[in-house]
Amino acid sequence: KRDGSQGCVDMCDVVLEAGGVSFPCHRSLLASSSDYFWALFGETTAERSADSIRLPALTPEGLEAILDFLYSGWLSISSSTLPVVVEAARYLQVEAALSICERFMADGLTADNCCYYANLAEQHFLLNALEAANQTIAKKMSVLLQKSRVVLLGLNFPSLMAVLDADEIPGVKEVDLIRLSLDWLDENGPLPLLKSNLLLSRLRFGLVAPSELSGLFWRYDPRFNHWKQMESMLERRVQFTLCVVEDVIYAIGGRQSHPNSMTYISLAYVEYYDMASGAWRRAAAMPYPLHGHASTVLDKSIYPTVWEKRASMSIPRFGHRLATAHGYIYALLGMYEQFCDIERYDPQSNHWTRLKPLANGLFNYGMLTMAGGNLLVFGGRRWSDGQQVTVRNVLEYDTKKDQWREIAQLPRPLTGTECTLLPLPD
Repeated sequence: KRDGSQGCVDMCDVVLEAGGVSFPCHRSLLASSSDYFWALFGETTAERSADSIRLPALTPEGLEAILDFLYSGWLSISSSTLPVVVEAARYLQVEAALSICERFMADGLTADNCCYYANLAEQHFLLNALEAANQTIAKKMSVLLQKSRVVLLGLNFPSLMAVLDADEIPGVKEVDLIRLSLDWLDENGPLPLLKSNLLLSRLRFGLVAPSELSGLFWRYDPRFNHWKQMESMLERRVQFTLCVVEDVIYAIGGRQSHPNSMTYISLAYVEYYDMASGAWRRAAAMPYPLHGHASTVLDKSIYPTVWEKRASMSIPRFGHRLATAHGYIYALLGMYEQFCDIERYDPQSNHWTRLKPLANGLFNYGMLTMAGGNLLVFGGRRWSDGQQVTVRNVLEYDTKKDQWREIAQLPRPLTGTECTLLPLPD
C-alpha cells in the first residue's frame, strides 16, 4: 500500500495534489497503469522530473479512490461517491475503473436513480450504462411521471430521445409523453430547430385521440411580453382562417380528422369568440366547405379567396395568407412555389401588383395586421437542407417601405397557428 509504512512513503518519487490534499505516489506504477500518466511522464514533458503535480480538475475523494485502485486493485465506490470517482477515472484514463463504475450503475438501477445515472453515463460516455438506464426509464416511466416529473425535466437530450423511441412504455399514454416533451422543451429551451424537431418526431401523434390534444388559441399581451391560454374552439380544425369584424373574432372553415378513419374532411363551419363570456359561439356556415384558403376584412366584410370571382393573383397559391392595410389586400407566401412571393391587390382597379419577395420561404404561419398597417407573421415552417423545420420567429412587414424585420420570438416553435388582433377596453 502507498502509505503502509514510512519506508514505502520515502520511496515515492512524485506527489499528486488535488483540492489541497497531497498523495505520495510512484511514478513508474502510475505510468504503467494509466494512459494519462504514461503521456504525462513522457520523455519530453516538464512533469517527467517534477516533484509535485497539481490536478485541479479532480477532487481529493475521486483521486484517492483511483490511486487506491491502482495500488490495490480494489475500488471503493457508492452512489454518493460515484460522480467524483467516474470523473477521476475518465480524466486519468483508467479504463478498468470505468468498467467497474459502469457495472455498478447498470446493476443498481432503480426508479429513484435511473435518470441520475443516465445523465452521468451520458456525460462520461459510458454507453452500456446509458443504454441500461434508458431502458429502466422507459419501464419506470409511469412511476416517474407521478413522483419524479421534475427529475425527468432534467434528463439529458439523447436519453429522452431514446426513451421516446422505446417500443414499450408500460402504463403510459402517448399524450402524457407529448406533454412531458413539451414541458422538457420549455425547461431546456430554446433549442435549435432541428434538435427540437428530432425530439418531437419521436412522438406518435397518431396514437392520441383528437379529444386529448389541446386545441387552444393563445392571447399575447405586447405590453408585458406575456402569453395567456384561452378557451378552446367548438370545432377542432387546421388550415382555417381568423378574422375580426367589429371586435368579434371569426374562425372560418378549415379541416379536421374524420372520427372513423385517418382521412380529413373540409369544414363549412364558422364560429366566433364572445369576449363577454370568454367562449366560442356558432355563426352562420359558409355556402360550402373550405380549407387551405385565406381571408381578410375590408370595410367590415370578410373576403375569403374563393367566394366571389375577382382578378386572379399572378401566382397560384395554397396555404397562403391575406391581410389588408391602407385600403389594399396583401397576399403573402404559401405552401408551394413560389412561397417567397408577395403581391398587393387594389380593389378599386381590380389589379394585383408583385412586391419584393421574402428572403426565405415560409408557410403554415400565423399573421395579423397591426393598427398602423404593418403585418406580423408568427412562427410557421420553412425548408432547410431538404427538411421542413418549425420556427419561432415573429416577423414584421412594413407595407409602406416593403421591408421585413424580426421583432420577437414565440414561447416555442409553432406551426399551423392562427392569430388576430382584438383591441381590449381600457
